[in-house]
Parts: sequence; structure tokens; C-alpha cells
Amino acid sequence: MAADGESHTGISFSGEDIRLDGAVYRACIFRGCRMLYQGGPLPVLEGCQFIDCGWNFDGAAANTLLMLGALNQGGLAPLVEATLDAIRNGSVLAQTAEGPARAPGARVIDLGFGRFPIPRLRRQPRRSVTDKHEGEA
Repeated sequence: MAADGESHTGISFSGEDIRLDGAVYRACIFRGCRMLYQGGPLPVLEGCQFIDCGWNFDGAAANTLLMLGALNQGGLAPLVEATLDAIRNGSVLAQTAEGPARAPGARVIDLGFGRFPIPRLRRQPRRSVTDKHEGEA
């Protein structure tokens, strides 16, 4: 398995597990490889070819995808779509991982390419067993 932080130029990989975090790959060919990103330093993938490769996200990277899925299922689909749009148009690439500073107590999510209000979630009061059966007698 190629290790974190290594640099490779003009190498062909076949059927290998490839760790991407912090690695540099230039003009490499990957055939039937399992590409693994765990949320560490971004890799450099310059002029590479990927043939029948699988892409796997683990650790912090997987947690980020799970969070986006939860936001989408939790009624924040517009936020997820705005995030995906920013990925598609490249505006997230112009931001640092740290992002801009936020005011304490701000009720917005700032993704670096836009500020999105945090919706207020109202909890419904839990109904007791007697409340559920009052109208059923």
C-alpha cells in the first residue's frame, strides 16, 4: 500500500490499496485500485488516469459525508445542494480549511462560500400514555 506523504511520478499501480492523504501522484496510472482518503492533508493528483478504481472515504472524510447525509435527511437539503454546487464550481477550493472567523453565538453556518441560517428546530412535546388514549375511550 502506498503510504501517506509519499511522492510518485509516472508509476503504474494495479489492484493496490492507495492511501491518498498527503501523497503526491503525478502522471500515474491506477488500474483496479482502491483509492482511500481519510480526511488528512489533501493529496496531489496531477495528470493521473483512474481505470476501474473504487473510491473509499474513511475516518474524518467518512464523517463529513455522513454529516452531509444527515443534514440532507434532516431538512437541510438546500444547504447540502449549495455545498455541492460550490464543489462543482470550484469555489470551495479557494478557501482555507480553517475558514473565516465567526462571531460568537452566530446563528449561521459559514462554509466559506456562503452563510446559511441555522433553522430553529422545535420539539413537539412528548405525549404521555394517558394523552394517547384520552380520545379512544
